[in-house]
Amino acid sequence: MEIQQLEPGLEDTQEEYEKAQKFKEYVQGIFIENNSQEEFKRRVDAIFNETFKGVR
Repeated sequence: MEIQQLEPGLEDTQEEYEKAQKFKEYVQGIFIENNSQEEFKRRVDAIFNETFKGVR
């Protein structure tokens, strides 16, 4: 496989990685002790959807 064939995939992978890091930072900011389990899951789902909306 040629490098030129791999380059578009690398850009997509970098973008996905950056989104995953952003999601991780947001979730780390939610303290589970301050929320019920349902509220925590709801907030994580909302953050996930906002971070990755338009993907796939």
